[in-house]
Amino acid sequence: MLRTPDVLVIGGGVIGCAVAHAVGGRATTLVVERGALGAEATTAAAGVLAVASGSEMEGPRLEARRASAEAFPRLAAELLDATGIDVEYDRAGVLELCLDEADETALRARVAARRAEGFRVEWLDARALSETARGANPAARGAALFADDGLVHPARLVDALAGAARRSGTPFLVGTEVTAAERSGDRITRVRIGTDWIAPATVVLAAGAWAARVPGVAPPGLDVRPARGQMLALRPPSPPSPHILSYADGYLVPRRDGELLVGATVEHVGFEKAVTPAGLEALLAKVALLAPGLRDTPIVRTWAGLRPWAPDGPIVGRAPDTTNLILACGHHRNGILLAPHTARAVSRLLDDTA
Repeated sequence: MLRTPDVLVIGGGVIGCAVAHAVGGRATTLVVERGALGAEATTAAAGVLAVASGSEMEGPRLEARRASAEAFPRLAAELLDATGIDVEYDRAGVLELCLDEADETALRARVAARRAEGFRVEWLDARALSETARGANPAARGAALFADDGLVHPARLVDALAGAARRSGTPFLVGTEVTAAERSGDRITRVRIGTDWIAPATVVLAAGAWAARVPGVAPPGLDVRPARGQMLALRPPSPPSPHILSYADGYLVPRRDGELLVGATVEHVGFEKAVTPAGLEALLAKVALLAPGLRDTPIVRTWAGLRPWAPDGPIVGRAPDTTNLILACGHHRNGILLAPHTARAVSRLLDDTA
């Protein structure tokens, strides 16, 4: 074990692995993960990179999402070259339906706004929609095609990020928890991992929904809580659309292996990670709205994950009152999308420290 790493990353989800990949080649870095890499929110996610189709309108948050999404083609190529892992990046496009007059009015306004912001967006009337996505709800009045929004395979992404970091010399301690930390003044001086103590120069807290529970490290008042998301997968003879189909908070995501992911619920039920009848009913209702012809398609698997929810969105920056603690948590539904941007932000903060 590295006893005096430059950087200790707590958390081996997509954020922690992205940080390790970004900084591991130029600073001695150690990653510690309480479970398996990416086993919580990361691999439970669908991997949609929603920017133009997302809810953020103007401002720094939209620009962060846009910049992070634009990093994926190069990142995917770099990871494939370094590890041989194809993260299945695809600029599939998100096709968002409208089902009534109010939906159409609101969606047309978003189309106009996104075009003004420089995004590629196409309006499809009902006929064009039926030709583009033959399995989409035939009652839809039309749809907006957000052509630049993409998709990535979260499990492959975290494996590739971790693999590339390991090739740069970064060790990962998996199945081991941070159990305590010691401070002197405004600095963390030592961190206990299991029964061993180490003395990192900087600590990066990227522990997802558990960030506020890391003993001795999490700053007082860190408001990051779990938000359960339930999903299921279908295996239809063919997907209803080559694009990601979306309506309200529901979506259908085609995977290269033939699965069609259905997501997702958002439930504030604490740390109870379980699939429930009510959750499945909600997901099946989304199928009925998006592509009713799939209602008799076999369900091949179900799962749930705990997203790291924060009231004001992602928390990325230096912790108050602790000069060598960097927070990278609270990404909720946007951890996959914002991983490259967060890794760059943490890397810049580390440069400022050096």
